Amino acid sequence: MNNSISIETDEVTDVQTQKKVRCKNCEHEITSPSLAIQPHEHTFRNPAGYSFHVLCYSDAPGAANVGDATTDASWFANYAWTFAVCAQCHYHLGWWYSGKDRFAGLIATRLMR
Repeated sequence: MNNSISIETDEVTDVQTQKKVRCKNCEHEITSPSLAIQPHEHTFRNPAGYSFHVLCYSDAPGAANVGDATTDASWFANYAWTFAVCAQCHYHLGWWYSGKDRFAGLIATRLMR
């Protein structure tokens, strides 16, 4: 008697690509780990002395763009920034950056990953 079980799978799933990055305030879907760009993580200090651990994504469809773009105190040379807020609850999540391309720099502590 053969007690072994054979399971065949045609599809390989990657748990990392199935996860979503969500707003910590309301759990709205903001982006996906697959959209992370390298280098992905940075720690910056703003002119007021506050530090932020920022995660960079090529897109964040769940984050709205708020305000007028400025290059003042930009953490990325030749990029202007605006605020990035949750499209559902308007919680400040980070910043949108635009220059030769566009990306979101999101504050790690304001996200659920």
